[in-house]
Order: sequence, then structure tokens, then C-alpha cells
Amino acid sequence: MSGLGSIFNIAGSALSVHKYDIEVTSNNIANVDTPGYSRQTALLQASSPEKSNNLILGRGVEIDAVTSASDRFIEGRLQEQGTSLSFYQEQNTYVSNIEQVLSPDSDADVSSMLSTFWNSWQEVANNPSGTAERTILSDNSALLSEAFNRLDSEMQGLVKDVNDSLAVGVEAVNVLSRDIAGLNEQIMEAEAGGGAAHTLRDIRNTKVGELSEYMNISTFETQEGNLTIMAGNGIDIVRGNSSFDMEMSDGKVLLSDSGGNMWDITESTDSGKIGGWLDMRDNVLPGYQTDLDALSRALIWQVNSQHSQGTGLQNFNAVSGSYAASDTSVVLESSDLTYHDKIVSGEVKLWVVDGNGTASSHSINIDPSIDTLAGLANKFDSLEGISAQVSDGTSFGISSDIGYSFAFSEDTGNVLAALGINTFFTGDAAGNMGVNDTVKSGGDFIAAGRLDGSGNRAVGDNSNAMAIADLQFTSMTIGDTDGGTVGVLETTVENFYHTLLGSVGTLASGISMNKDTSEAMVQQLTDMRDSFSGVSLDEEMINLMTSQSAYAAAAKLITTADEMLNTLLNIK
Repeated sequence: MSGLGSIFNIAGSALSVHKYDIEVTSNNIANVDTPGYSRQTALLQASSPEKSNNLILGRGVEIDAVTSASDRFIEGRLQEQGTSLSFYQEQNTYVSNIEQVLSPDSDADVSSMLSTFWNSWQEVANNPSGTAERTILSDNSALLSEAFNRLDSEMQGLVKDVNDSLAVGVEAVNVLSRDIAGLNEQIMEAEAGGGAAHTLRDIRNTKVGELSEYMNISTFETQEGNLTIMAGNGIDIVRGNSSFDMEMSDGKVLLSDSGGNMWDITESTDSGKIGGWLDMRDNVLPGYQTDLDALSRALIWQVNSQHSQGTGLQNFNAVSGSYAASDTSVVLESSDLTYHDKIVSGEVKLWVVDGNGTASSHSINIDPSIDTLAGLANKFDSLEGISAQVSDGTSFGISSDIGYSFAFSEDTGNVLAALGINTFFTGDAAGNMGVNDTVKSGGDFIAAGRLDGSGNRAVGDNSNAMAIADLQFTSMTIGDTDGGTVGVLETTVENFYHTLLGSVGTLASGISMNKDTSEAMVQQLTDMRDSFSGVSLDEEMINLMTSQSAYAAAAKLITTADEMLNTLLNIK
């Protein structure tokens, strides 16, 4: 009877073990398409043998453990490459947007509008007193200014989009970190009595992979199974069953700790989606905005400084500058006047015309190291028939007394252009560039000509219009060493803009190449992971048939043992 009992025990253990084996195989098959699932395997081992009648006989089979086919090295490399890929994917998206903004097919095609602007000056030079030509010039100049304004607005819009993405990304990180902390606790509870919670570990690993797409992290696992996750600067994001939230504040990424302190991790978060967004917001987009501002600033100054040397079809009775200083008692070279750095020692020649049409010239000396705006106003105000005024925060104004008028013939100190008097454009950056009110809608104050040595206008004089039209081919220093992407160049306005477009193309090409490389690496590592950890239906079907056959054989063994027992019982 003890022998038959052993057979029943062996068969029973076989039925139980192969039933569990089939359950493991079934679970694998059910999760064949589950992201992050690692193939599980039931490890079988022979039960401890027993000695019977000087023989050592086996006593069946038992499950030693259920293992998961997971390679930590591959998983770690996959997370690292996933972080890099996410960085370049987000960079690629926004650089593509920059290319679209600056595209020649966009509404703000600065390149073609610049050509139209210069051509309009040439048309005015061909007919200096023509109303239609002057109106077209003014209208095209307004369109050019609006094109720069739109570029600036769209760049600001991209910055806003990045900040919105950062806010959403930070909240997504918080959700993932809380989930991982919860999984840590579940895994600890599940594994407290021994064994491994493979499914929970797979879910946690998937969450960690999703978290690594947002930012560069480092991880380590304790002996108890808790996973600790740290940001790039070593501050914990997850520790045990605790998670620490991140937040955006004043454009910075802050991470809290257990003591309630907030740590700035902006600079150390240099990869993943958040790293890509931060780099785009803090470096790439500001660089191109700086270049656009440098370009518009150079164009404004180039045209204004030449325009201020000329005269329109009539004299001024009053004119106000478009630039102001907060303190008019500060010497010009140290003031916060927009173009204070352009003022040099020289003189301004002012022609004052009385009621009889008699013109008298006055040369006003300028020394930016000595003169202040208030002092300059006194110099103008001391002239017969002229009044001048300026105050802190307001623009410089010149007006003529009743019966008088005035005009300018030259300015070797650049002070008129720096004040915004007798100038064509206003502003000093892409976002605030505009056309001066005195020349809007065409009009007589577009300075196409120049006064002669007697203060007279020659009919049909186009010398100043020609000089401005020639600026299209005049090189000047353009660029900004503080944050610009192109650098400082000695070139024309249009060539600088084309260089800027080329810079965007080069950046886009480099990012696209890095993205393609990262994609290839991620795909290679994914294939390696799938080959090691993934579920193969062919293999699982073979395992299923093997377990099924073993289960059927164990059942047959019980039937056979039962028949043997009945035979013994029926012996009389």
C-alpha cells in the first residue's frame, strides 16, 4: 500500500505542478502584446527523494520558483537611450516650428520684404517728389516692420508653448513618481513572505521608463525591493513609498524634499523631454530672438542714421524724437538712450528759416562725454526762433516759433538718429520696430534729398534716397555676442538674415541626425530586450503542449494506480 500511496502522491504533485506550469504559460500568452511585460518561467525541480527498502526513490516534482526574463543592463540602457531620444524628438519638433516661422513661404517673409523695401527707395529716388512712390515706400516699410513684429510674436508664442509643455510635463512626472512609490509599497507587501512580484515589477519598470522619457534620472534598488529614483543632481524623486513633487516657479524646475525644501534642478535636468524643452526655451529660442533683434536694430539704425542727414519736401515746425532717457542729466555716452553708444563727437547743422524765407545755419557741437540731454536742449533752445524741451522719460522735442521753420542738413555726431529726430523707423528690436509718424502714409517728410550749402532744396534732388537705397549693399557690424546663434558679422542686412536661416537649417539637420541615431539605438535595444524578455507564441505553444502532455500522463498515472489498487482489493 505504501508503494501505491507514493504513486498517488507523485502523480498528484505532477498534476499540481503542471497545472501551475500551464497557468504561467497562459499568462505569457495573454500578455504577448503587453508593453513592458517580461516572460515568466516556472522552474521545476525534483522533490526530495526518500529511502525505501535500501532504495532511494524519487517522490515527484515541485515548483522551485517562477522567474522573470528581465535583464537589468538592457533595461537600464533602454531607459538612458529613451531619455536621449525624447530630448531630440522635442528639439526636432520645435526647431521644425522655427523653420516654419522663418520659412520663405511664411506670412512674415523678411527676405522678400527687404528686397521690396530697398526697391521702394529706388523708386522714390527715381521720382523724389512723387506722392505715389512715397506712399508705396511708407506702406512697404510698414509691412516690413509688421513682418519683424510677427516673427517676434511667433517666437514668443513658441516660448509660451514650451512653458505650457513644461507645466504639463512636470505634472506628468509627479503622477508617475506617485505611482512608482505606490508600486514600491505593493511590491514590498507582496514579497514579504518570499517570492517575487514579477507583474508588479514589470509595471514599475514600465513606469520608470515613462519617467525617464521626461528627464534624466538614476535609480538603485534596495535589498527589500524598494526602488529609489533620483534627479540629475542626486535629489530623490522617489524613495520607498514616498514621492517628492516637482513644480514650475518663475520658469525654474523645482523639486521638493522630505523637509519641505525646494531645490532648483533646472540646470541638472539636461535630457529627456523636460531637458529638451528647457534647452529650447533658455538657449535656442532666445538665441534666434537675439539674432532677429540684432538684425532689426542694425537695419533701423542704418536707415535712420542716413535718413537724418537729409530733408523732405518741406521744413519742420515741430518734431519729437522717438527715443527717451530716464535721466536727462546723465552724459549722453552713459545714458540709457537706446542708441547712446552710436553718438560720437561732432556737430548738428540746423537751418532756421524766418517769415521772409531767409535761412540761417547753426552748428551745434556734440561731445557725448560732456553733453547731457538737458544741456543739448538748452543749446537748441538758445537759437532764435527755436524752442527745445526734454524731461526724464520723455522724448526730445524741437519746435519753431510762430513764423519760423527749420530743417537739418547734416549730423556728424549721430545725435539726431539717436534721439529719433528726422528718422524713418522707430524701435530697436524685432518686436517694436515701426515706421515713424512723420513719414507714415508717405508725405513730405520722407528725406529723399539734402539741403545745399545755402540751406536750399534742389528740385528733384534724390541724393539721400539713393544713399539709403545703396544701404542694401553696404556692410556693417551686425550681431550680438551675448546669446546670439550667428555671432557678430561684418555683412549686409540681407546676408545676415540668410546666414540666420542657414543657421536654423544646420541646427535642424544636426538634431534630426541625433534623433535618427537615438531611434536606431532604442530600436536595437528594444529588439535585444524582446529577444530576451519578450513572449514568443511559438515557444509558448511548445511549452503548453509539453505541460499538457505531462499533465495528461500524470492523470493516466493516477488511473493506473487506481486500477492497481482495485486489483489488490479484489484479490480473495
